[in-house]
Amino acid sequence: MQGRIGGILAGVAGVIAMVLLLAIPSAPCMACTVALDSSDSVLSGQFTAWEPLFYRGAYGSLLALFLFVWFLAYLHGELRRVANSRIYATVALVGGVLFSAGVMLQIMFSLAASTVAAGSGGPIARMVFAVAYNFAFVYAAPVAALVTATSLVIMREQWLPRALGLVGFGAAAVALAWITPGLGAVAGMLWMAVLAAALAVRAARTGPAARNAGAAMRGTGSAVPSTGPDPAASVPRTAKPGSPARSRWGRRG
Repeated sequence: MQGRIGGILAGVAGVIAMVLLLAIPSAPCMACTVALDSSDSVLSGQFTAWEPLFYRGAYGSLLALFLFVWFLAYLHGELRRVANSRIYATVALVGGVLFSAGVMLQIMFSLAASTVAAGSGGPIARMVFAVAYNFAFVYAAPVAALVTATSLVIMREQWLPRALGLVGFGAAAVALAWITPGLGAVAGMLWMAVLAAALAVRAARTGPAARNAGAAMRGTGSAVPSTGPDPAASVPRTAKPGSPARSRWGRRG
């Protein structure tokens, strides 16, 4: 029961974490509204307009990071249980830890952007915007490592639907391609959201079956069935030295 509930909660935590990271506003999201080569006054005005969103984004990223740690721990345990080799679980764990470190740095950029909005000037705003925007490339390697390791286990062990593993390879390829910053990270996080949902559904479906199997095992017991007479019972008893022999009918001879 505890394993079933833990799997469901971990899957739900992973889905919420990815949704938060994809939905909350951050400094790289400003690229959709203003160009990097805009004037200092335009950049400063944009930072000022986004200041409340930066604070909310920093808090939302902290919450998402908290939930992702729980999901990552459960995923690591499942990969170790399912895969024959521990290398896949290790690669996924390292990729998840590096991804978490990237989220923490992104939180710092959001807080720095709120400082720029307080009146640090155009050149500082441009520098923070450029670093935060191009930092999205850093997510590529850890996201691709986590997605690839998990997809390999899915394809080899048929632990989850194979289609999820095939899509994972495509998401990893997009993450490693030198495309627009953040596109690979978005593809990887979307895939991880689907993975988390699949893990939650699997935990919910396999829980009752596992409990029924455990009950059946407890009902049958673990004793080895007897295949013949007890060898100790066939050993004839001998009378003690010095004692009179006892006849078949119990009278002393």
